[in-house]
Amino acid sequence: MLPQICRDHTMPLQSAAIPYRYDADGELEILLVTSRKKRRWVLPKGHVRLGMGAHASAAKEAFEEGGVIGRTEVEPITNYVRKKRNASDEEEHSVTVHPMAVTTEASVWPEMLQRERRWATISDALSLVEQDGMRKAIAAFDRAFSPVCAKPMGRL
Repeated sequence: MLPQICRDHTMPLQSAAIPYRYDADGELEILLVTSRKKRRWVLPKGHVRLGMGAHASAAKEAFEEGGVIGRTEVEPITNYVRKKRNASDEEEHSVTVHPMAVTTEASVWPEMLQRERRWATISDALSLVEQDGMRKAIAAFDRAFSPVCAKPMGRL
């Protein structure tokens, strides 16, 4: 069951994508990008654009920031509240997080000169990402998408 999504309209809404793929060995990987200012590893995210659903906005951010295209889930896998510090105060943003099955990785994309992109295993991503909300989102994604070990069969 998904957590209740924050619908507080006084809080700015953002959406993030967790672009994912399976490597040649079948291991799950997610795409991280660097933030523009502090160069930290993050998930592609941005403000939900007017007239655009959160999932479509997340897909747009994934392309602009990381150069990937794919199928983005309409329903978020989780959400979190992000605190953003400005020069004068601290603002909270509600962030919905949408899994995105990557089908295309572009060689040229809008923010390629401003960011780096990196495919990482879940465990590597959890060690690279510093923000708690994003780490929790990656952990929720891991619980939903990583293969579950087969249960041992009982006696017949």
